[in-house]
Amino acid sequence: MISLVVTADTKNYNLVERDQAFANLMIQFKQPFEIVYVANADYGFLGELKKIVSNNPNRKLVVTAPSTNINTQIYTGLDQTESGDCLLITMDTDVELIKKMLMKHFDGADLVFVKKKENWFKSFFVGLGRATYQIGLRLLGRGRDLCCDPRVVLLNNRSVNTIILNPVLSKALRLVNPDPEREARVLTEEKLYDNPTPSQQNSNNSFMALGIVSLFYIIALFVMAIIFPIFNSGLYTVWILVGIIVWVILGVIGAVVVARFIYNTRLGIPVAINLANEPVINIEEIVRGGDTIEFAEEEHEADAVEESELEPEIMPEDIDIEAEYKDNTETEESKEAIKNKDEVDTKKLATIPDNEIAVPETPPATKKSSAKAKTKKSSTTTKTTEKKETTTKKSTKKSTAGTSKKPQISKVKSTRSPKTKK
Repeated sequence: MISLVVTADTKNYNLVERDQAFANLMIQFKQPFEIVYVANADYGFLGELKKIVSNNPNRKLVVTAPSTNINTQIYTGLDQTESGDCLLITMDTDVELIKKMLMKHFDGADLVFVKKKENWFKSFFVGLGRATYQIGLRLLGRGRDLCCDPRVVLLNNRSVNTIILNPVLSKALRLVNPDPEREARVLTEEKLYDNPTPSQQNSNNSFMALGIVSLFYIIALFVMAIIFPIFNSGLYTVWILVGIIVWVILGVIGAVVVARFIYNTRLGIPVAINLANEPVINIEEIVRGGDTIEFAEEEHEADAVEESELEPEIMPEDIDIEAEYKDNTETEESKEAIKNKDEVDTKKLATIPDNEIAVPETPPATKKSSAKAKTKKSSTTTKTTEKKETTTKKSTKKSTAGTSKKPQISKVKSTRSPKTKK
């Protein structure tokens, strides 16, 4: 089984088409495979990548914490693979290069490394710089660096296990041959990436600069050691001997310092290690083929909770207050209707002329009795009005008492958002 570990850190591609290209390439070799994507949580197309993984079999997505360095991402991806060989690539690795690496692997190579090819003029200085770099590594007591791209490499099962068991040396084991007992091959190609970054495009610049400096150093040493004795009758003076010794010492020190600098630059930021020598990796989510995307469901649940909270709740206290309010309004309306009726009657009487008003002729005795009756009626009406006023006062007191006892409920809709589980 071959595991294709892809580090997703570019936005220059249609992810669906890229995933299909990787799958079609693996199907051509008629071998079981899986594709493991590794991306940070702040990756711009993380949602689209989740859909691709959930809708296709033999896929897995490992989401690490934001700003996780590339070495930790690669270590996490290799650790999440099934038992088998691993082909480590990036999202923008050239598909034809991947095909050539797989062909080398099925031809018998257990490990396949990739190196960028330069033109004949630049390759001379690059080769000289790499030779000086290897001398410095040897003086430092380190293994031979293959000077290949550490992000595109095919590793066998034993090499993957060695890298996982040594997180401190995880990238160093991708710069050298982690399994010298097995056959390893190096592919030298002009195109490694479809859209290389400036650092990827100028990956050999440090070796080229070192090669130019090494060329001038060798020329100066050649002049002091060979040319000068030829023009001095084959004799070395004391100053020439001291100069040659000092020049050689400076060359050795310079090779060691430069080799250490280039080696540390190629290593980059290491995987974080705790006190127990275990890797510190923050995996936020793992999505496999056939899984449902949970973040979309959580959003729907949150919307439903918000709608339920925004609906006003009717309490029994509200019903009592509304009933009392209706009674008070009805009594006030009845009073206003009576007043309006009396005003209309008085207006009608004012419009009738005095001659047309018929005043009945009554004896004086009857006049007194009618006056008494009128006074009685007026007293009764005053009593009834007093009774009505007292009843209205009592009803208003009851309503005010009821409102003072029962707090008034706000009718403003709530704007709080529900708390959702992350």
